[in-house]
Amino acid sequence: MSSSNATINPPTSLKLEDLLNSIENLPSIPETLIEILKVLDDPNSGAIDLAEVVRLDAPLMAKVLRLANSPYYSNKGGLSDINRCVAVLGYRTVRQVAICITVASTVINAVSHSNGQLDYREIWKHSVVTGAIAKHLATMVGYPDPEEIFTGGLLHDMGKFVLELHSPLEYGLVIEKRAQSGDLLMEEEIKFFGHSHASLGQAFGESWRFPELLVSCFGNHHNEMVGSPTSKVDHAVALVSLADYLANTMEPTRCDLGFDPKLVNPVQLHTNADIEVRFVEENLDQIRESVKLASAYLEIK
Repeated sequence: MSSSNATINPPTSLKLEDLLNSIENLPSIPETLIEILKVLDDPNSGAIDLAEVVRLDAPLMAKVLRLANSPYYSNKGGLSDINRCVAVLGYRTVRQVAICITVASTVINAVSHSNGQLDYREIWKHSVVTGAIAKHLATMVGYPDPEEIFTGGLLHDMGKFVLELHSPLEYGLVIEKRAQSGDLLMEEEIKFFGHSHASLGQAFGESWRFPELLVSCFGNHHNEMVGSPTSKVDHAVALVSLADYLANTMEPTRCDLGFDPKLVNPVQLHTNADIEVRFVEENLDQIRESVKLASAYLEIK
């Protein structure tokens, strides 16, 4: 994003719900995602029900199969049928892959036509790296469902995409101002829009009826937490928060991602995630390999 002397005037402050409703290009929840979330909510539903939902959406099924055959999920390949895919990778994995693809395809397609100043592909790359690291951390600490942590990490910055759709030019200038001031990105967002990308991401997740755990990852990944997590949701948020930090320190960063390592307490982030700094450092090579394999998600369109 090039430097600019342009000035912008803050819009009239809107409630979160009103702001979301005011975005003309904000996509509505895809029908397929509604059906996937119904399967997720129904304790009597399972692998067969999920396979039927995915099979009815041919483009989604093709993307699920392509990712399922990537090195990130399968070293064998040859998964040409959604039922076989579920049988080999597991119901939870395919469920989360389907959610990620549906959301990412819908939102990225909308943002790609928003004429924004940010490189949304860089934000998506950061999202993929964060998701891969979060899943690896979850596996390291024995979290019961690492795939949902991957989803939380992959989609944690949905609020940034929402702001790109709401005010693409203005959001680019707000982020440029943050890079010059050195303040927290969320502080600059609140000054201008009245809301941060985190709170907008949470509102977006709620409007799309995401599970509580994912909504909390969207809204709380920048919140300070004291001590170790006391609930599954808190642990999920803490793992995504740590992964967000590691993604920014392990990968070349860009000012338009709004990251400043001086404004983060890494020791506290590790404590919140209930994982020792030493343990993470000893596993950096494996974490980097996970990130490399997850690059298959960069091709979602």
